[in-house]
Amino acid sequence: LAEIKNADYAVLSNELEIHKGSELVPQVFSASYQELVIRQAIEKHFVKERENWFRENAGVNAPRIKTLSLYFIDSIASYRNDDGWLKNVFEKTLADKLTSLIAVETDDEYRDFLEYSLAHISEMHGGYFAEDNGTGDSAIQAEVDDILRNKESMTQFKVDGKWNIRRFLFSKWTLREGWDNPNVFVITKLRTSGSEISKLQEVGRGLRLPVDELGRRLANQEFRLDYMIDWTERDFASKLVGEINSDGGVL
Repeated sequence: LAEIKNADYAVLSNELEIHKGSELVPQVFSASYQELVIRQAIEKHFVKERENWFRENAGVNAPRIKTLSLYFIDSIASYRNDDGWLKNVFEKTLADKLTSLIAVETDDEYRDFLEYSLAHISEMHGGYFAEDNGTGDSAIQAEVDDILRNKESMTQFKVDGKWNIRRFLFSKWTLREGWDNPNVFVITKLRTSGSEISKLQEVGRGLRLPVDELGRRLANQEFRLDYMIDWTERDFASKLVGEINSDGGVL
């Protein structure tokens, strides 16, 4: 079922938006599909996180890189509300993944980082949305202010001697909530996009040169972005990869 909002878009019963001109693939808009994407995105994140923590290809004792993931979503309520399906599914999937990683991790410091994360799941993620302005909720305002104004501290593993575990970020429209961070390594879209400009703006959030925990920009190493989208944007992704490879001299 869909509620028609205006001539440009409608909202499905599971709170996902479909926009004028969108290609409709039923499975893409199902809750089970969304849960599958979330699980895969979390898997991708921790693969990147471990690589960036140990940096085995960067030499002995190379400074670590804090790994961030960015999610674009439709329904803010599904993330903000205590009983929101997105928040509950995300935190449950995250907890399951952390538990499995902790069980096999042999490095004491990284295991401590994971254990602290598991014990403070809600601190691991945060959102920033235009609708947050003027909500009157002090906790939400503090979260938004931290994300938008403390981007440098977000690339640090510890702040004032305490683990800084926020590394999953949620937003809706990148054009409205303009934000970027050089350490975004995974972008996941749980929503559809309108124009090609919007799509380029979204993927552009993960095409910055990262910084290590010392704040140094890393230009002498290859880094790759995991960009997770649904089947309906395959043509856009193929075109984008082709253009990037062409500019970089890759055939």
